[in-house]
Amino acid sequence: MRPTLAAALLLLTTLPACDRGDGLTTTQRQTRRDAVLGACIAEELLVEARSRLASLDTLLMQSTTADMLRAPHEFARVYATFADVRAHETAYVDSAYRAGSSADSARFTRQAASFRISTPPPGSVEANVAEQYARDFQRARGNAYHPCNVQLREKEGERR
Repeated sequence: MRPTLAAALLLLTTLPACDRGDGLTTTQRQTRRDAVLGACIAEELLVEARSRLASLDTLLMQSTTADMLRAPHEFARVYATFADVRAHETAYVDSAYRAGSSADSARFTRQAASFRISTPPPGSVEANVAEQYARDFQRARGNAYHPCNVQLREKEGERR
């Protein structure tokens, strides 16, 4: 089970304990925070991937040495597809936390699971893309100045 889906199920199945007046435990609050941050970062990576692919599309059409661009273009195409699927999955996980009812939460969790990507064969373009995406995601998550981290801190500051 993917960590984001496991986190969603944890939130949906644990009973809330009053902690800060919002009815959530510290663990639930952190899991919700992780879902918001994950959805934001996934969306940012998707935008970057689409931009990179569009640039390579343009270069490929204008280039007299198109053969040299085929491999990077293929990688960018697969990465953009992977990023799109991950953005959908993380958005549904985030929606599961924001849902107004447990029925809606369960429905969003099922939707997220429908976007789960199976593990590609080692050494394939898809496996290389998945590894690169994971590195990019962790790098963004660990960057205190990444727009998603900044935005989340600002929202948390507004609630205090």
